[in-house]
Amino acid sequence: MKDKKTWDDLIGAITVICAKILNKTSSEPHINSVQIRILASMFWKSVDTLRAIQLLYSANLPIQAQALIRILFETRIDMALFLRLWAEDPVAAASRVLDTMMLQKIRQQRQSDFRGLDLVAGAPTPKQLLNDEKILIRKHGKDLAPRMQNNGFTDLSVEARARQLGLSELYNIVYRNLSRNIHNTDYMEHLGPRTSDPDRWKQYEDVRDHVALSTAIACTWRAAWFVDSLLGSELIDPLIQCWKDCVAFEHWAHWPELMEGTIPSA
Repeated sequence: MKDKKTWDDLIGAITVICAKILNKTSSEPHINSVQIRILASMFWKSVDTLRAIQLLYSANLPIQAQALIRILFETRIDMALFLRLWAEDPVAAASRVLDTMMLQKIRQQRQSDFRGLDLVAGAPTPKQLLNDEKILIRKHGKDLAPRMQNNGFTDLSVEARARQLGLSELYNIVYRNLSRNIHNTDYMEHLGPRTSDPDRWKQYEDVRDHVALSTAIACTWRAAWFVDSLLGSELIDPLIQCWKDCVAFEHWAHWPELMEGTIPSA
């Protein structure tokens, strides 16, 4: 991949800023807000995922990193939609996220026949979990609760979530391609170098990796912007400088939906 050091520098710059923002979410008074703790958890997942992507690229495993870039894209979308719900009703937004996670965990336990609960001290019993599920189904309704289990707190597919935020093109071209590449039945990324012209394949890999890393960094940057804006925008200047450095990089993918400007609306 061309200019690997510059990609590492860009990832390093945004992760340093993210670490400062994460530290701030753990301080008073922010730590006392359930909503901020939820948003910070989503943000923390984004930052750790970007770090993992960097490790995989360092180990020359770009294809394996693609699954994590999908996670970053989904988390960036969920953070934006959580903020929208928060603006409407902070308590309901937090409850929706927490209830969804609980419904999904209970379904997971039921599918494994509740095996392993006895290995964890103080774990709830199957009866307790099933009772909690009944309460949540009564709260959200028999129609909505199963959809929350399937689609998450937004009750929307990833495609529909992306559409709501004006990210359909990024979803259709980047996310869908990454989804195809990670399937166990798709070996093209490994077959290609052995059957194609080496120079042409190398050119493809460079374009693929530049788009993938641009998407990963942009999603993390946007997540950082969301949280910093909520906490008072103390790191707005380094965030803007980081973005300028990204878009000035010759191998940055100038994808329209990655280039929404420094002050995002969604």
